[in-house]
Amino acid sequence: MKQEDPMIFYSEQGKIKISDDIIMTIARNAVKDVEGIISISGGFPGGIQALFNKNTATKDGVRIEKDGKSINLNLSLELVYGVPIPKLVEETQKKVKEAVESMTEVPVENVNVFVHDIRAVE
Repeated sequence: MKQEDPMIFYSEQGKIKISDDIIMTIARNAVKDVEGIISISGGFPGGIQALFNKNTATKDGVRIEKDGKSINLNLSLELVYGVPIPKLVEETQKKVKEAVESMTEVPVENVNVFVHDIRAVE
């Protein structure tokens, strides 16, 4: 049977559907553990078409794009001023991918990060 939605699974007892909100909550919680991130919120560049795409869901700084048998996650972050951005983003990508895949078994193709702001923390 062809799997159209990467967040739907079939077992002997029936169908299992993981909601977009669950994936977004897992991603947001994984980000909380990364030192140097102030918040996960804000908008995404070039996003008006995504609002009307049935394969896209966005909430509180996390966007899911369903792509065949996997998903792409887009995160919008505000970081602490002075942190090494590439290193922090790479750690974030790894933690989010591992958290989502281990808790849901939904394959994550990419974790894209948009740094929308930096702020000095006193």
